[in-house]
Amino acid sequence: MTYKLKYSSILMRSAFVWTDVTNRFLGALSVSRTFTIFWLLLFTKTIDCSTSKCQVCKDIVKEFHEGIRKTSKSNFGGGNTHWEEKSLGSYATSETRLVEIMEGLCEHAEKECHTMVEAHEETIEKYWFAFFAKKKDKDLHLWLCIENIKVCCPENTYGPNCQPCPGDQKNPCKGNGRCDGEGNREGTGKCTCNAGYKGDLCDECTDGYYEESKNQTHTSCKACHESCKSTCWEAGPKGCDECKNGWTHSEEEGCVDVNECEKTPCEENEYCLNNDGSYSCEKCHSACDRCRGYGADNCEECKDGYELKDSLCTDKDECAVESSPCIGSNEICVNTQGSYSCSCQEGFTKENGECILKPKEESESAEAEKEGKEEL
Repeated sequence: MTYKLKYSSILMRSAFVWTDVTNRFLGALSVSRTFTIFWLLLFTKTIDCSTSKCQVCKDIVKEFHEGIRKTSKSNFGGGNTHWEEKSLGSYATSETRLVEIMEGLCEHAEKECHTMVEAHEETIEKYWFAFFAKKKDKDLHLWLCIENIKVCCPENTYGPNCQPCPGDQKNPCKGNGRCDGEGNREGTGKCTCNAGYKGDLCDECTDGYYEESKNQTHTSCKACHESCKSTCWEAGPKGCDECKNGWTHSEEEGCVDVNECEKTPCEENEYCLNNDGSYSCEKCHSACDRCRGYGADNCEECKDGYELKDSLCTDKDECAVESSPCIGSNEICVNTQGSYSCSCQEGFTKENGECILKPKEESESAEAEKEGKEEL
């Protein structure tokens, strides 16, 4: 069975299946069978539009070359390769090998691939026997997609008649953009410019870029310095026409960063961190009440519960004083980071804000638990 007959039958069976399924469904809804045909045609049309014809052809060429690779070590499969080659000719250029390659062209493709291969099966066969079998150097993409099926165009051309893209055909859009529809029979041919370029031929610089060089065939645009507000005429901060916010103009250096931190814009428990064109306010260390940077060694003033020692705010041990801050009966002072707490002495428990003697059973249980831990 030839490729065309094989896939025609597959497509026909698929169409009948879709029609039958649709008719059953629509019949249950008491809808006219005529609508089934309309729905099927609409569904098919939707699939056909999913991929450009040029891309379908490119995929066929790709799969054809893949088929050549996969069958490069194959033979007629009869078991007697020497006799087969002598009687049937070389497998490498045989119709048998071509059929095997053709059968794999649209294995994982949509309907449009099968349709294109069926319609141009003879063209592919002609390529095989006229060029491949005779070891003539002929590009399949050029032969099939451009010259015969005519769904693609040569590089840097576009449209139904493969018109040259704007500008020099070897360097369309001045090399700074892409021609719409380039390489296929579609598109407008209009240049879509790269970042920094504008104009019909992408030969002008947009705001934020300056013209580094320009001649009849090429324009080079480079980004302005980060300190420039919008436009510039050369590289660096001296080339800015106007400075951005956060920068100020200097006759000697051009746009220079403004140090906003000199005006102390941050809260008391924050420090200012200057950066190019701006600043940020960062939280001070937990030991600081005011600071000039991060870390306990950058505190200008310590928080309550901390004290300054050797230019460093360290925890103040409120419990290490003659007069304990815990004045309740049977209380002891426990120091914490930046503060302290009052707990009950061993054998006592806090109840209604006072440390009272634990009940005997509870006290004995706690003592036993303590002894057990000591033994471990």
